[in-house]
Amino acid sequence: MGSENKERYQLVEADLKMFSRSGVRSKIMLILLEGGRTVGELEKITNTRSTTLLHSIKDLTDLDLVEKKHQVYSLTNIGRIQAVALEDLLNTIITINQHHKFWRYHDLSSIPLELQKSIGMLGSGEIMQDAPETPLKLWEDFINSLMTAKVIRSVTSIMIKGFVTAIPKAIESGVDVEIIVTNAVLEAISKWKDYINKDLKKENFKLFVIDDDVKISFTMTESYLVMGLANIDGSFDLGADVMYRGEKPVMWGTMFYDYYKRQSTRIFNLE
Repeated sequence: MGSENKERYQLVEADLKMFSRSGVRSKIMLILLEGGRTVGELEKITNTRSTTLLHSIKDLTDLDLVEKKHQVYSLTNIGRIQAVALEDLLNTIITINQHHKFWRYHDLSSIPLELQKSIGMLGSGEIMQDAPETPLKLWEDFINSLMTAKVIRSVTSIMIKGFVTAIPKAIESGVDVEIIVTNAVLEAISKWKDYINKDLKKENFKLFVIDDDVKISFTMTESYLVMGLANIDGSFDLGADVMYRGEKPVMWGTMFYDYYKRQSTRIFNLE
């Protein structure tokens, strides 16, 4: 630990231990994040004796994290901020633990640090890995789902055959499509420049190129996102992509896409 981080840790060491050494205090904070509760209500929710709860509540009150009004305990402004941070940490650990190998053995350099901090927004996902008797079925279902999407946003450093053929169909169907590609992918798709240039004249299709060495395959619609990361050695395998569904994953995906869009250049015509 560097000297600066050591000093910072020492400033909050007591606060961190307040949560790490007591599951009861952490549970109280997370429960009160949803709204005020009486001791009786906390006792039922946590299945903890009232004497233990009152001891923990006193600790939280002394730190000005919890306050009591008319027998109801609630978070102070400071308590709410810390509870939100605690919930974010909890969600991050859940997200990582669910697909430990995915996050452990893939290159995360293409995910900005600020978005790595909020990775808990992704929640529970599913690895797009097919059963041996139905190889690539999940990928086929994913590609087909693009046809019924309202919005498609993608950042990719690789070419996926089904994806390349599905996008023109989605554009033709009126789907709002924006794609960010690396220079290598732009060069590879230039062989279809006549077809692509026709699509670029349509209002519902925008193509961008980014100079950075992005190592990711990312596609998002209005309801889900699919993300594939390069292995540590730089290779990709389609059997390791993960899909996240819901409002929060899409919010995270929007921030991810916008991050790369700000660094990209729009392509109006392929030469």
